Amino acid sequence: MTASPRTIPRNYVSYIRDVIKTKRAREREGVFVLEGTRPILELLQTAPHRLLSVVVAPSFLDRQSLVIRQQLLRSGCAVYTCPEERLGQLSDVESPAGALAIVRQPIWDQSIVLAQPKVFGLYGDMLRDPTNMGAIIRTAAGFNVSGLWLAPNSVDVFNPKVVRATAGTLFQLPIFSHTGPEELLALNCMILASDAGTRGGTVPIRSIQAMPARTIVAIGSESRGLSEAILKAAKVRFTIPLAPGVESLNAAAAAAIALFHLSGVPLESPVA
Repeated sequence: MTASPRTIPRNYVSYIRDVIKTKRAREREGVFVLEGTRPILELLQTAPHRLLSVVVAPSFLDRQSLVIRQQLLRSGCAVYTCPEERLGQLSDVESPAGALAIVRQPIWDQSIVLAQPKVFGLYGDMLRDPTNMGAIIRTAAGFNVSGLWLAPNSVDVFNPKVVRATAGTLFQLPIFSHTGPEELLALNCMILASDAGTRGGTVPIRSIQAMPARTIVAIGSESRGLSEAILKAAKVRFTIPLAPGVESLNAAAAAAIALFHLSGVPLESPVA
């Protein structure tokens, strides 16, 4: 017999609101909030064990097929119903889809990523815009990046705005937060650093026609750029040439261009 959804308790509403609003609650509980019909149903199909609870408006269940309703109610996670108006107050989006989920955060093992013979990584230096961060995660996953390392003071990747902008790719990309320059240098990978080109020693990105099998591309914020420590440690500093009058690109655009070009160049032959 299939269980029925329960009415959401008041204290659980407060819990969800705390997870949505504060990084501290997300870190303490090891969870984040996922909103939207498509990402929740995709997770239900691919990794139902990650779902801790799902909160739906009654009309949401009415719109789903019998198979989906049974899968949800038999998934092992807690399923709650919540009046449409109250669920809208919890939601972080302007037009709520009538469903949100509390999901376990993925935990990645850096040693497994670094043990691969080929490492094509990305480093983000103090990236604070949630929409940019979400786009960067989505782009990195799309170009099969080995992992994303983030400097301290970067935006929380489980911030609801970041999660929404990743379009469901958050579970596909290993992410390691709180990585300072010293930790980056200890990863035993060559660093290619994006630079605005205001100093000498930079090359146009198109001139990079090969790269080592273990490479990390470093991208800074549009306003601050990369730290001096990373720029000094980089084997190559590259620029993305722009039309006159256009001073810079935001971090997401720069990352997309860099990953598109560099993912297509051949690997350097190992030195005998």
